[in-house]
This record gives sequence, C-alpha cells and structure tokens, in this order.
Amino acid sequence: ERFRAHLTRARLFRAPGTALVAVSGGADSVALLDLLHGVASERGLALVVAHVDHGIQTESGKVGKTVRELAMGLGLPFELGELSLGPGATETTARRARYAWLREVQRRLGAEYLVTAHHHDDQIETVVLRALRGSAPAGLAGIARRGRDGLVRPLLPFTHDELVAHVAARGLAVHEDP
Repeated sequence: ERFRAHLTRARLFRAPGTALVAVSGGADSVALLDLLHGVASERGLALVVAHVDHGIQTESGKVGKTVRELAMGLGLPFELGELSLGPGATETTARRARYAWLREVQRRLGAEYLVTAHHHDDQIETVVLRALRGSAPAGLAGIARRGRDGLVRPLLPFTHDELVAHVAARGLAVHEDP
C-alpha cells in the first residue's frame, strides 16, 4: 500500500504504457518487479523485464536464467542483453553499456518508461559522493524520481533493508552480487 500511495502522490506513471523494468536479479530490482507487477493492471502498465549480463563474472549467465524464470513465472516478456565486457570492465563502463542497451530496447519496444530500482540508500550515497566532490547545490539534490525519456525510479522512498525484507517475505529468489 505504501508503494501504491507513493506512485499516486508522486505521479510517476502519468499515462498508461509499456514499462521496461531493469532487473539485475538483486533484492532491490526483484522487489521493484514484484511491486510493479502488483499495480501494473490498475496503472495501465504493460511490463517487460530486461536483464543485462555484463559478461564480467564467469557465473553471470546463471543470474540471467533466474531473472528469465522470474519473468516467465509472472507471465511477462523478457529481454536479455549480453554485453561481454570482460573481467577488467569498470563500473562506469558497465553502467554506460547497460544504459545504452536498455535505451535501445526501450526504443525498439516503444516503451514509454524505463524503470530502475534506485532506492533511498542509493540516494544518500549519491548526495554524499557529490558533496565530497564539491558539487554545486543543484548537484546535491540527489537522484530525481523521474528522468529524461521516461526514466522512472519509484523506490527512492524505500531502503535496501525494506526491499530485502519484502523479497524475503514474498519468498522470491535473489542473487547477491559479490
């Protein structure tokens, strides 16, 4: 109910449409998918699950299979991006490649929304890092709930611990990234 109320109050999905949901397989994104699935029909959202295998870790293909099974269990379409970046790829390289692939899929599907699982803890981390880098006041605002081209981050009011508790209570399988 808290998630539903937040979506209404923040007007994150202003019109019906297709929502491409980025699911890494971790607790945050699995909780996002589960919560969105629970409200999709009342919001007029058609969900599509997207998972990116960066090809950095040798076992990463297994995570994609788990996310595919989760999508299939919910009756949702699944998109897999296999990037083959290799073990030397930096987080910055991986993020840029991931977003480029997600945006390409969003365009190909004509999806109105790209939904990510950024949460309250990510918000705090972003503000602290920007402050340490000497960001101007505008940079200290943190992560926006809505971004360009339909980017939506509906979990910003929720902590990582709350999302972990949600997936545990629902008995959902998650991957803990080392």
